[in-house]
Amino acid sequence: MQPVRMGFVGAGFMGQLAHIGNYAALDGCELVALAEPRPELARLVAERHGIARVYADHRELAADPDVEAVAAILPQQLVTPVVRDLLAAGKHVITEKPMGVRSEDCREVAQMAADAGLVYQVGYMKRHDTGVLLAKRMIDELLASGRLGEIIMARVSCFAGEWLYGIESPIQTDESVPPGVSEARPFPDWVPAELHTIFNRLLNVDSHVTNLVRFLIGDYEIEQAAYRDMSRPVMLQGWSESGVNCVFTLGALPAPRWHESIELFFERGTLLLEPPPPLRRQVFTRVVLHEMGDEPRTIEPEAAPGWAFVAQAAHFVASVRDEEEPVSPATDALRDVELAEQAVGIISGA
Repeated sequence: MQPVRMGFVGAGFMGQLAHIGNYAALDGCELVALAEPRPELARLVAERHGIARVYADHRELAADPDVEAVAAILPQQLVTPVVRDLLAAGKHVITEKPMGVRSEDCREVAQMAADAGLVYQVGYMKRHDTGVLLAKRMIDELLASGRLGEIIMARVSCFAGEWLYGIESPIQTDESVPPGVSEARPFPDWVPAELHTIFNRLLNVDSHVTNLVRFLIGDYEIEQAAYRDMSRPVMLQGWSESGVNCVFTLGALPAPRWHESIELFFERGTLLLEPPPPLRRQVFTRVVLHEMGDEPRTIEPEAAPGWAFVAQAAHFVASVRDEEEPVSPATDALRDVELAEQAVGIISGA
């Protein structure tokens, strides 16, 4: 089978450390082109990974007939304009989350991909974490058997903290990104300027947990939000389609470890997930099951160690080959932009 011919748009921090290197190590994947407007950075990254063709503009890469699929790792306000051009050129695409800053833009590019029969996957890599997949199987089995009853509450927290865990430094230069390289989409007009920071956080950091809850228990709506300023956590509350009360406590905590958890409360037990720091390799989400009743017990199964970013890259290549169904398609990922808009709409009174 011919390898998937990959192009990359963006050679910044995440592009280098969480994407380009992972695809370079995959069997069945060939790195053929890089678009990066900083010429010296582009040259150095291309040399490190053996990428033959370098472009200053993503439109030049989109016009390259040898490029089959593209990982576009960009600031969130640039994503939808670039993806629109790549899809129009017939390329399969994967981007980081969020897939944009306006739900109407995200809906448009998701529909473009669907209409063209192209894969557009969004990088919610936690869906590929071996511990998360273990927990998902456990949840499905518990609900099917009814052993612990129904899920009545999901209590979620994300306070961030140490997320790098000694990962190597990327190639860096002192170059600036030239102006006008790509269109930047502004936040929605109805979001007040004083809420741009919290909206950005909900999109760029907290969407990991809003997405993960949906993966585990299904969709939900945000109905209440409490926010004072960025020095304090934001509280969100809502209900899932299946009647689960979802409560989110989201903020920033300077700490020497990563603080993130999802605890599902069944009628007769709890299931705790504690995801690892995003860039820590060869780990898995910790899963702890507490069963209540006449013979209470605690179970802490271990999943196979790995790195979710590597599994995500392999899955994208398999999806392009039509060997696997995308687990985080754009049609699903736009929902996390909608949820961020819901939360900020409640806070602002819009």
